[in-house]
Amino acid sequence: MYKEEISMIQIGLLIASFFVSGAGLYYHGYLLQTVNYNPFAPLFSGAIVALIPTILAGMICAKFPRDNIVGIARQLLGPTISILATAPLVFIHFALPLPIFRIAAELITDVHLTNTPPVVLMLILLSISSWIALMGTEVVTRTNDEHLVIIFPLTAIMFFLSTSDIDPNLARPLTQFDFSYWMRPEFYGSLSVFFGFGLALFLNDAIGHSQKLYRILIGLTLLGLLYLLVTLYLIIGTLGMEMASSFDQPLKVKMTTLREMVFFQRIDILLILLWMFPTTTAMSGLIVTGARAIGQWLQLENYRTVVLAYFITALSLRPSMEPFQNARNFLMYVGPIWGGLMTLLLVLFLIISVMKKSNVLSQEEPRRRNNG
Repeated sequence: MYKEEISMIQIGLLIASFFVSGAGLYYHGYLLQTVNYNPFAPLFSGAIVALIPTILAGMICAKFPRDNIVGIARQLLGPTISILATAPLVFIHFALPLPIFRIAAELITDVHLTNTPPVVLMLILLSISSWIALMGTEVVTRTNDEHLVIIFPLTAIMFFLSTSDIDPNLARPLTQFDFSYWMRPEFYGSLSVFFGFGLALFLNDAIGHSQKLYRILIGLTLLGLLYLLVTLYLIIGTLGMEMASSFDQPLKVKMTTLREMVFFQRIDILLILLWMFPTTTAMSGLIVTGARAIGQWLQLENYRTVVLAYFITALSLRPSMEPFQNARNFLMYVGPIWGGLMTLLLVLFLIISVMKKSNVLSQEEPRRRNNG
């Protein structure tokens, strides 16, 4: 519906921002508080769970090239049911930025701007992301590209500097067979970091050659797993499991240990760049995809008015997310609901599309016999 063009590389980098942002803000806090031992097995089991909807998303994007989840739902379910089916996902796209920004504000105030109320930073981040989203999908992806040019080298430097104080003994044993974490909501909340592939479903109509998008989605999930594994090892190898599990943002705590170990001062400023840039663009992606979906439902020529309406609504709902634990708990429960809804919807799409294809073939067979 909207004439916007982005590449598979750009959507891949936007999804990558979810991994970088999620690792710094909430992923390790959820995961480490889920278990009483080194959580490498939960990390891999969570990635396997997340691969299921990722593969389904790649199959759907290949099956319906140049059409997004709103258009696909309309084709398969009809105009009214399609809105009802996809509305929860759109709502979650709009709801997630508020708790994410509140969690991000906590990181900034703890590390650098210690005398600044978190709500101020929360509003600044919300305003920046909404402003980027207001300029459109193409601007969101280009801004993300520019950010990651800075972020990727910076991440490599930070990781290299972080290895000097690692004690491998703190990370042992690497695995223990206790699957009680499957019953903990924090474990499922940690999986939110893998669900950035939802952006591809909403932007599939703007991506060229999306038949091969599954390569990007699966490849990024595996690279994201490696990124999370490395950061997890850095945390446990430095802080130890007992100390690391006592923090909501243990990667932040691990990185701040660099202050006394490197040759340049104020390394905490690099921490702000490391996580705030991808956070703002990833949340811009959620806002713009939600706005595009509503614009398609209402057949608006310009979805930017929806972005403005969202910003005003988010400002009015801001007080509900001001307490840090409210934001953390909201993300912990809404994140897995997000992934579960996408999985159910994708399975439904595949089943209906196969059934419709079978019906078409069964109707064409008698015609071929008659013509023969």
